Amino acid sequence: MRLSKFQNLTSNERNLGKQTILSCLALALLWILANIVSEMLEELSFFLEPVFAVTQWLVLRRYIRNFGLWVLMSTWGWMISLILIQLFGVGNWIAAVFPEGEMEIGGVPIRVQIFWASVLVRLLEWTVIGLFQWFQLRRFIEHTIWWIPASALGGAVKGGLELSMKMVMEDFPSALIGAFGAFGYAAVTSIVLVLLLKNHIHQHLKRRTFWNSI
Repeated sequence: MRLSKFQNLTSNERNLGKQTILSCLALALLWILANIVSEMLEELSFFLEPVFAVTQWLVLRRYIRNFGLWVLMSTWGWMISLILIQLFGVGNWIAAVFPEGEMEIGGVPIRVQIFWASVLVRLLEWTVIGLFQWFQLRRFIEHTIWWIPASALGGAVKGGLELSMKMVMEDFPSALIGAFGAFGYAAVTSIVLVLLLKNHIHQHLKRRTFWNSI
């Protein structure tokens, strides 16, 4: 009898582990898809730029209950980064830091200043957005300070990919180029997102398994 209970417990733990892994993978894939979709929508109009906050929340709604605050904080972050980059010309300051020269990506020469300006401008943009999102994330999830550097790194990857694709594949539609950039950002941030939420997902599945067994 005890052996049977032990075997059932081991089997349940194994199944729970598999479910947790699958749920984490699903979260990462949905996060990537949500960011790609929002990027393609943003290409339709400047006024759709903050739509990323809505698509992100649709993925996170199980963990962040307040839709309005997530969208508001994300939009504020985007607006402040826009002011810094466009009105204060931060991109020009960044470009001036790097020496003149050329580098090749896919056999296509690209000016060093332009490449790093693209990378660092996106890094700045998503650092500010990530900071504002952190104010909301920390209310529901532990250790979310890691979200800020993850968002910054994702933004840098996004900037590098966007410029590289634009230079190498000139005939590509801008929406598709933006989708590549969004994939880079989402791939980086999805890793940290899964690490932040894996215990929450595990506990949720554990509670559901317990109640289903009653």
